[in-house]
Amino acid sequence: MQRFDYCCSRDGHGLSYPGFSVVFIQTFSLHHTLRFAVEQSAFSPDNEMVMADLANVPIGYMPQDIEKQIFNIGEGLEDFPSKYKVKTLFPIPVIADRAFPWPKSRATSVKVLPESSAYRFSLRGFDFQMPIALEDDGPAEVILKGHAYVQLSLFFGNTVSLTYRFLFDSKSAEIIDGISGENTSANTNHVIALLSTFLAGEYWSRDLKGSDDAPEPKSYIDLKTTLYIDNFLYDSEGNPIEQQGEQIKLETSGRTFDPICSTYKKFIYKHCIAFREGLELEQMKNVLPEIELQTNSAKDDLHYAMVDIWENVQHIYSKGHDLFAKIKGFSEAKIVNHIRDFHAPELIGLMTLYPMEWRYRDANAYDEVCGENIAIDTDDLVLAGTNVSVVIGTYGRRGADDDGVNWEDHLKERAQYHVSWPEYLLILQMALAKKYTINMVKDMLIDVSLKAKGDSSEKMIGDNADLSMRLNRKLLQLDAVKYSKFASHVVMSDRTSRRLRLAEDMEQLRTVIEMIDNSLQNISNYKAMKSDFFLNMVLAIISIASTFELLFQESEMPFLTYFGIHSRGIAAYLVAVVAGVTLFALMVVLKNALKKFWFIFVK
Repeated sequence: MQRFDYCCSRDGHGLSYPGFSVVFIQTFSLHHTLRFAVEQSAFSPDNEMVMADLANVPIGYMPQDIEKQIFNIGEGLEDFPSKYKVKTLFPIPVIADRAFPWPKSRATSVKVLPESSAYRFSLRGFDFQMPIALEDDGPAEVILKGHAYVQLSLFFGNTVSLTYRFLFDSKSAEIIDGISGENTSANTNHVIALLSTFLAGEYWSRDLKGSDDAPEPKSYIDLKTTLYIDNFLYDSEGNPIEQQGEQIKLETSGRTFDPICSTYKKFIYKHCIAFREGLELEQMKNVLPEIELQTNSAKDDLHYAMVDIWENVQHIYSKGHDLFAKIKGFSEAKIVNHIRDFHAPELIGLMTLYPMEWRYRDANAYDEVCGENIAIDTDDLVLAGTNVSVVIGTYGRRGADDDGVNWEDHLKERAQYHVSWPEYLLILQMALAKKYTINMVKDMLIDVSLKAKGDSSEKMIGDNADLSMRLNRKLLQLDAVKYSKFASHVVMSDRTSRRLRLAEDMEQLRTVIEMIDNSLQNISNYKAMKSDFFLNMVLAIISIASTFELLFQESEMPFLTYFGIHSRGIAAYLVAVVAGVTLFALMVVLKNALKKFWFIFVK
């Protein structure tokens, strides 16, 4: 056992992956005034799958399959009555076109999706090439090369989950040796490098050469990655094009993939949405700046990645000797247990995106970083963190003769979904949509409270109530557990939610709402106090005016006449005393008010 511990953790070999999938998940919500709406060309007349990669359309509808298998989420578009499919709405104008009011000709007939279900669409993908050199200015160890598939999942009419899928099966994409040019396997550092293009990976490097401006050696952080994109059929503004342009080179030490994310998001905002029914033109005009801000950047979207490692995972600690080969007698469960027990530092490095130094990580941090196994059986390992999810499945080793599922037929679906665990990917997407929604509303509430002024408390109360209602509706819809058909998926959903810390995010949101509610209550009390003060002032002035009115008219007091006193002078003196007391009381009120205002506004 110690020999395994040594070879797995310190000699640098670790695990190798002849086949695996990587899925980048980008999550965002449409503005609440918008609906997802696409033209008829995205749909096949007989509801068959429309692959945008194969058809001459920028986006194609993919009939529900995996969604229907594991969830009860409303009705699919193929079941939706045709008379409700097509509506005439105002599309979002091109951002540069701000002409208002729009003529009626700007309206267009589009297919509007019901808000009671989940839908998938295929978008045009792209070809990619990524040389990975793990040393500065060194030759590429491997070259990841192939085609990336892009899909869009729409949850309940508002939440968008874009997935960029890299399927390394020697057909869709290959792992090529940088020296020999032959197919090879990737190791953990190579997978981290690919993930770093989307999430940014931490790695310290040191420039020993310096430069003319800065001759001293300089250390810098983040893993610098280079990605080449070909056959990208969208321009920089998100408009579909028919012919590819020049090769796109993306290179940075941060999130290299962000320009691609922004382009697809622009395409969605410019070609796949329309304003909701019932909005006035002036309302549309007022929200355009806010929509434009959401359109032009993907930096505030939720970024997450899923790694799906297949049953052919290898562990070679000497040439030609694979611990996981079937002839060694390692069962599926033993392979998973071995990876968990003896590759903890490697898994920590993968889930924290810290390449090349994973074998120096502390295995004791495994529980904190990687957590429990989300899978419900012993021969699959599913780990989820706040940024990365890792799936290691070995069931494909069983073959077609095993009891239960015909695994050979089941694994053929990998080419369709680009992962071995499409059901878990869908559960993960819905959990991420829920997490994004919670944090988005929290940021919006904080923004509203920071911009609010004392004289706009009514609008702030309205905005706060509106946001809270929309949040509650979204969270109820995105609660994947209530839609699940199988108890096993409920378990995976609950465990994933715990690992994503959704409960903590929700508690923080409740705290923010409570703080804002308290602030609104204080504003209301302050306004009520001011209203009471001014009302008392008005009543006091009326009383004084009435009193002085008595001074300037011939007045007699009946109760004095009863005692035989008929002097109007005495009555006047009594009225003067009352007026003096009233004036004194008014001065006291003014003095207290000035003290309060002095303390609030000057101190």
